[in-house]
Amino acid sequence: MAKCEQVTTLDKAFLVRGPFAGTINPSLMQEIEKAIQRAIGIPAE
Repeated sequence: MAKCEQVTTLDKAFLVRGPFAGTINPSLMQEIEKAIQRAIGIPAE
């Protein structure tokens, strides 16, 4: 679950070796990107 009201920046090393390490499939990434765009007011394409 991604909570858009809690968007922050992270060190890339944390994503590579931290508790959230790994990959997600492209369709899930697309859903996440669309949700973030909606949350910050970017119109859907």
